[in-house]
Amino acid sequence: MAGDPTKASIWANADVYFAVTGTAAPTDTFTAPAVAWKAIGLLDGDEGFTESRDEDTSDHYAWGGILVAQTRSKHKRTLKFVALEDNDNVFSLVNPGSTRAAADVNGVVKDTVMVPVRSEFAFLFETRDGDKVKRRSVKRGEITEVGEIKDGEADLTVYELTLTIYPEADGELYETLTGPATDPTP
Repeated sequence: MAGDPTKASIWANADVYFAVTGTAAPTDTFTAPAVAWKAIGLLDGDEGFTESRDEDTSDHYAWGGILVAQTRSKHKRTLKFVALEDNDNVFSLVNPGSTRAAADVNGVVKDTVMVPVRSEFAFLFETRDGDKVKRRSVKRGEITEVGEIKDGEADLTVYELTLTIYPEADGELYETLTGPATDPTP
């Protein structure tokens, strides 16, 4: 059999965190994210994390119709995930610029939803399976699309979020770390 089955992955667990742009991401796979990183909460594992690419291409031909080059421009990278909780962190990503007050003495929480404003954050995507961890850290990104939100009797209310990744000056989109879940040093 050609190939290495240990390089194939099905992830048992995952988390998404976000923080103020400029917050340092973990530099290994076994140290917990700092307190500044806010957890999204429960995620839809069947949907997972979906990465998409979009770019314009132009073909350039020589006389005789011979393809000699292709140029690319307007590269866009997105990551889509589905949050299952209606918590403060998800609310702030779904409704940037809106407010959620703390519960009053009767337990009533008041949300004031405003027209969304631009809101960039750093993001950290983490998948785990046994002792294997993969972390993808995005230095700058913004939730640019929120899927339809349906409250109903038969299905969970879900929040489908699409993160648009903004590259760094050198073109870096994100960094990925893959390694053990526990510190291998004694």
